[in-house]
Amino acid sequence: MNFADGFVLALTIIFLAYFAYATPIIMVGIWRYKKHGFASEEPGEDWDPPNVSILVPVKNEEKVVGRLLNAITRLDYPRENLEVIVVEDQSKDRTLEICQDFARQYPWIKVFHRAASVGKGDALNFGFGKSTGEIIATFDADDIPEPLAITKALRYFSDAKVGAVHGYHRTLNLQESIVARLAAYETFLYRLANDGKYALKLFVAFSGSNTFFRRTALELVGLCDPNSIVEDAELAVRFARAGIPTKLAPVESWQEMPAKVKSLLKQRIRWSGGNIQTGLKHWDAWRSMSPVKAFDMEVLMMSPIMAILAFVGWALLALGVGHVGIPVAELVPLLIVMGALNIFYFGTMLTVVVAQAKTGLVSYLTLILATYPYATLLSVANFVGLISVLVLGRRLWLKTEKTGYVDSPALFASLTKTRE
Repeated sequence: MNFADGFVLALTIIFLAYFAYATPIIMVGIWRYKKHGFASEEPGEDWDPPNVSILVPVKNEEKVVGRLLNAITRLDYPRENLEVIVVEDQSKDRTLEICQDFARQYPWIKVFHRAASVGKGDALNFGFGKSTGEIIATFDADDIPEPLAITKALRYFSDAKVGAVHGYHRTLNLQESIVARLAAYETFLYRLANDGKYALKLFVAFSGSNTFFRRTALELVGLCDPNSIVEDAELAVRFARAGIPTKLAPVESWQEMPAKVKSLLKQRIRWSGGNIQTGLKHWDAWRSMSPVKAFDMEVLMMSPIMAILAFVGWALLALGVGHVGIPVAELVPLLIVMGALNIFYFGTMLTVVVAQAKTGLVSYLTLILATYPYATLLSVANFVGLISVLVLGRRLWLKTEKTGYVDSPALFASLTKTRE
């Protein structure tokens, strides 16, 4: 067997193993979603309102931070038990001015300006040091949390062992561009996978915002790693290693998807680089969590490499069909496995995602065609992220620009309406 044949065989085995591993997870997620919706686990009872601190790290977010703070002022939670800590890091636009305007109107909103920006993780740690709440909530600048977000999340903390609760995101700008729509559908599939993993007691990463922590649990694991590019995923690994239970909850917050190719690439380069960084850092996770959960965590963190290999596999098949490189007859096993993965992906998209969006046949076919260049972009981003994190380490930081776009003004009004 020559090198080319061995490489194709290795790719085939890797994809077959990944298909066998990922399919049951997605199927469990779909089954749970169809039967109960997301996060169907019953919450605990209401408890006396604890003090809650909301941490909001912001930098150059003038287009969206106002609507977040407006939504926070509409949260259905006693004001005497709530404080908002805004950490503003060296913005060059009107972000600080907007935040200070809200602080003047609402004394429980506190704004801290920092002359130097060291990254989101460091800003969250700074905000934690200024907070007093027993429960710590985090929201990104483009979030719009539902009015009952805190109330819903707190019910899961009635179990004293629970250290963190994380909810889901819905998309504000589905109609802004086809890039935003594809990113939203990809996110929906990720939600399905997370629900399947949660049911199977595998590893589920935090979402970066719309997440709630018990203060003592954060102190136990050591807060965010300021050197991590994806501080949310890295923190989730440390919670798992410490054996602190976390809960997925039906707490929803609306958020923007990247609407432009440039924004998508920046976001995914950072995500892929950060995931790989986290996987390498916690290579020995099996020492402090179950081997199955540790393996699942590494599969997730190293998934950018799978995306790169998928791109290579499709490229080999395309060249083979064009009678370039490896003969197409020798690529048949690889074609069968990758074809099965492709059919499964689009079948899931058709039965769940597209059905939810009530997309017509023409639109669905357009989405299918657009998925291939979209996947190619992600493969490029994953490759750049892999190389960049190895070269730049924590200096790899690409901020995703927000536009402030909302599909429907009526949607925005309903999200920020004071609950009767």
